[in-house]
Amino acid sequence: MSEEEVIQYLSNTPDFFVRNTDLLESLNLPHPVNGKVTSLLEYQVHLLRKTTAEYRAEFDRLIKVARENESTMQKSRRLVLAGLTCRSLDDLAVIIDDMVRDDFEVSHHALVLFGDFPDSAVRSHKLVEDDVFLSHSAGFINCFCGMLPTNEMNFLFPDDASSIHSVAVLPLLSREGGEVRKCGVLVLGAESKSAFDKEKGALFLQYIADLLSAIVLRLLP
Repeated sequence: MSEEEVIQYLSNTPDFFVRNTDLLESLNLPHPVNGKVTSLLEYQVHLLRKTTAEYRAEFDRLIKVARENESTMQKSRRLVLAGLTCRSLDDLAVIIDDMVRDDFEVSHHALVLFGDFPDSAVRSHKLVEDDVFLSHSAGFINCFCGMLPTNEMNFLFPDDASSIHSVAVLPLLSREGGEVRKCGVLVLGAESKSAFDKEKGALFLQYIADLLSAIVLRLLP
């Protein structure tokens, strides 16, 4: 009889050892932790505890994901409602200030729109080919987490660049007609190296970038 057949038989006969208790005396069951012999009951209890711990860990993970999703929904809702009240680019700048402070809890941010907007206090920059100030930041069409070149950090954060150790770049784009048009960029800066880490991904940031892009497009002259 092969091992597979024995396993199949015992699986189909769960009360086998109840009816054949004497057989247990001749069985050696190695403990998975220290290699010592243990009883079948103790081994089963160990497996049950391990399985329970795994289920609890998975349950806790799902609860955490649910809470993060709820938080994301609330932040998105606030942004959408605030965006509907915007009447100017300056209004948008105030909303972004609030969002960065209340939702992201980061210490630095820079909003730069590409073009010339003399009637707005929002910072603007005219992009040129091989732009020496924002060539890296302006090149993204999806959110980026990590660090930027020193020259761009100094341009975006002239007073605080040395204290920022991780950034998130949110490109503000128009995708009308399938053509990508760069409208601006929002860069979040944090003093912690892990605040915006490449390993964390940028799904929520991309969602926020898409919402901000829609608001910007509505406000652009």
